[in-house]
Amino acid sequence: MILISPNGTPIASGSMVNNNLYKLRFNYVSYNKDTPNTDVQINLSTQAQMFTWESWHRRFRHVSYSSLTKLHTQNLVEGFTIDMDSPKPDCPACIAAKQSEKPFGPPTKRVSQAGKLTHTDLWGKYEIASINGSQYYLLLINDATCYITVRFLKTKDQAAQQTKNYFTYLSVREKQPHAI
Repeated sequence: MILISPNGTPIASGSMVNNNLYKLRFNYVSYNKDTPNTDVQINLSTQAQMFTWESWHRRFRHVSYSSLTKLHTQNLVEGFTIDMDSPKPDCPACIAAKQSEKPFGPPTKRVSQAGKLTHTDLWGKYEIASINGSQYYLLLINDATCYITVRFLKTKDQAAQQTKNYFTYLSVREKQPHAI
């Protein structure tokens, strides 16, 4: 360690002897003509800044407080000083990272016969009409084959007739519709 004055000249140099104890060698310059220049050896103790549990938790990339306690009690990290009276608050980032969702249950069985079950959904009214003037659409999904049929509608009341047309289409191909 070297201590440098504001004008850039080295004032003292030394090394750390023990935990926060430095042995320094000063170049003492006396401004009094009666006192001779001598080398003075002085031992100084520094006090490191004490950081909170929360600041160390963030510095160590959100390691748990129990792991930080282990690092501190076993002196595994040099310069690891903690204000032991500081709180150990819950970390919102850690809480969010530990949240999980239970896995979904087993998939439901699909109907094996085509046309036996059809899922329908009517969407609209959209503010902007399509090129053909449609503002709604009817979505029909066959459960067995996952075949999707989309019918674009200009008005909502056309949905009933389009659904009937779809079921007629299925019955002509000998796939009995069963609406739910």
